[in-house]
Amino acid sequence: MDDFNEILRRAIQGDAPSVEQIIRRYQPLINRYSIWNGRLDEDLRQYIELQIFRKISKFNLYAGNPK
Repeated sequence: MDDFNEILRRAIQGDAPSVEQIIRRYQPLINRYSIWNGRLDEDLRQYIELQIFRKISKFNLYAGNPK
């Protein structure tokens, strides 16, 4: 499997398969935060995934870690 930093770098650059790989990697956490009234809310899960997809390009891979 590719190094996570490399996958994240490609996702930030807009590589959709890399974003999908990140979403799959964190699916259990996404599902946990998609529980509403004791049930998995599919709309909420999709909303969270969409926000990840939309916001990942704004992520600063080097924040707090100057070269």
